[in-house]
Amino acid sequence: MIFKKLSFQKKLYISCFTLNLILLSICSVVFYYYTSDSLKKNMQDTVISNTSMLSKDLDNLLKAADNTLKELQTNSSLTSVAKEITYSNNNYFATHVPDSSTFQKAFRSVLFSQNLNGSISYVSNYYDNIGASYSTGTYEYISKETLRKLEGLTELLDNTNFVTYVPPHEDYWGHGKTVFSVVRSMRDTYNKYGIFILDFDISSLSGLLNDFENPEDFSITILDENQNFIYTTNENMDQDHFYACYQEAAASETDRTFSANDVSISCYEVSSTTGWTFILTSSTAGYLKSLKNALAVSAILFLSLFFIMSSFLFLMTHKLTKPLKQLTNQLMNLEPGRNINISQISSNNEITTLTNAVQAFLSEIYDQNQRLTEARRRTLKAHYDAMEAQLNPHFLYNTLSVIGMAGLSSGNTTVSTMCSELANLLRYSLSYTGQSVLLEQEITNTSSYLYIMKMRYEDDLIYSWDLDESLNALYVPKLILQPLVENCFQHGFQQTEHEILPPWKIRITSFSDDNYWYLSITNNGALFKDEKLQQLQERLRHFKLPEYDESNFEDIIRRQGFGLENTILRLNIYYHGEEYFNVSTDTERGETTVTIGGPLEPQNTFDRF
Repeated sequence: MIFKKLSFQKKLYISCFTLNLILLSICSVVFYYYTSDSLKKNMQDTVISNTSMLSKDLDNLLKAADNTLKELQTNSSLTSVAKEITYSNNNYFATHVPDSSTFQKAFRSVLFSQNLNGSISYVSNYYDNIGASYSTGTYEYISKETLRKLEGLTELLDNTNFVTYVPPHEDYWGHGKTVFSVVRSMRDTYNKYGIFILDFDISSLSGLLNDFENPEDFSITILDENQNFIYTTNENMDQDHFYACYQEAAASETDRTFSANDVSISCYEVSSTTGWTFILTSSTAGYLKSLKNALAVSAILFLSLFFIMSSFLFLMTHKLTKPLKQLTNQLMNLEPGRNINISQISSNNEITTLTNAVQAFLSEIYDQNQRLTEARRRTLKAHYDAMEAQLNPHFLYNTLSVIGMAGLSSGNTTVSTMCSELANLLRYSLSYTGQSVLLEQEITNTSSYLYIMKMRYEDDLIYSWDLDESLNALYVPKLILQPLVENCFQHGFQQTEHEILPPWKIRITSFSDDNYWYLSITNNGALFKDEKLQQLQERLRHFKLPEYDESNFEDIIRRQGFGLENTILRLNIYYHGEEYFNVSTDTERGETTVTIGGPLEPQNTFDRF
């Protein structure tokens, strides 16, 4: 009852104020949850990206190490020494100083040249050994008995693989260090002469995090190819719980991220090089801080907007009712395009009068848009028909000339066949006006054209087809394939800056994917120049339906040409901008491929009638 007794301005203000409060509350909540989800998604994307990057860095490090060992494997000086080693109780290199020096110099050379902060060792089939380190120089010789007791080393010597990646383990040389290694056999075609081992200190894994802004917020965990937990940089980790969370995520196969606790997020990636599972764990402290900031921003925005909108609504409603009658009187005298008889609209409520007047304007604008749309549709239809009817007269002149020469020289059925094929071409070009055609008809028409060109150029022309017959029943605009084949002769083989010597080759392919059909025309003529492709794309961009300006439409029509541009424009009109067009060049093979296409199930096509 009290609300009904209030003035119109107060009713309007209270209503708008309540609506404003509800909308602002909803927007604030939506903004907070949207920001929260965005921050969470961004955090997940970041850890996924970082995991992939670090896993690739580790793979690249191991591949570089393998390439280094390949270089040593192919070193003839080292191979010749290895072949001379025979069984002995003593270490061969301890009693053969020159050979020892040869190996150590080679080791240090590749370590420094490749800038690998690690150590390289060689172990013969009889456990003779020698090594060198990037940082400390040469290794002391290890007794054969000590090495024979190392089960892991024995397995590597017995392994027949060319290369083996050994996950983090205690080094074989008695240094008490944890290392990860690349092992490569030293062998020729028939014999194996031992193994090279390139060890990296486990600190190299932590070094992968050095480029991060806060490396202490990250930790790395490694599982071997058998999914055994073998290493982590986080000493405080509950390994059993962490491993259980990883297994649950790996079993779901829906996402590569998982959380072992409330303050971290992890992502795993399996290396295709080593088979190891690389897990990067990142602290969520930054995410939680950003979330708090988002909450604070939401609250500040709510209060600020609430104050601003409340003040604005008060001023607006206060001033709106006072000049409303004046605005109504002025609106009654306006004549937008034609006179609107506002005097026939009677109401004691100024807002109702204003609404009716605006509705009258909108009706007038709608009628004008309808007329403009119809005029544009008719103009496009006329342009479509004009483009479809274009036929290059030079082709007719050349073809008739070839037919005459063939009749004079051959004395066989060639002339008859060529005339038949030409008749098919002309009949196809002049029929089906205003209709789409089957793709099979386009292919048949182009086959007639290529037959005639084959008669003209004989062995200078070679063409082939690779067609997906399941596409033959598709409806497409008429004359989209022949102009592209004709372009091969006009721009690829003949009208070029440099002479293209026969044989000229054309390959036509049809294929499809889940959504689109495609036609590709490949020729070995002059390559499509980048500047010409840019000019073509610029012309097409100006014409496309959503973008062109009505004021210069006639000028665009006058500048349209034949062939490729004509075809793409008709596809654009037919498929309402859903067409496919691409030009690619293969400089090694000297080929240009033009590919066109359209949706297998278009939402709509151009109505010709």
